[in-house]
Amino acid sequence: MTEQEADEFTTALSERYVEIQKYSSHNNELLNTWNDSIYTLPPDIKHNFEEKYNRLTRESSS
Repeated sequence: MTEQEADEFTTALSERYVEIQKYSSHNNELLNTWNDSIYTLPPDIKHNFEEKYNRLTRESSS
C-alpha cells in the first residue's frame, strides 16, 4: 500500500467510524465489529486512523 493509499484508507475509515458511532445505540454489534477491526490494524495505519478520528470528533463537537 502506498502512502497515498494508506492516507485515503485511513481518511475513509475514520469518517465511517464517526458515522457508525453516531448510530451505535441502534447497532452495538456493528460497533463492536469495527472496534475489533481497528484494534487489528497495522500500527502505522492505526496511528493515522486515530489522528484523523480524533480530528473529526473535535471538529464535530465544536
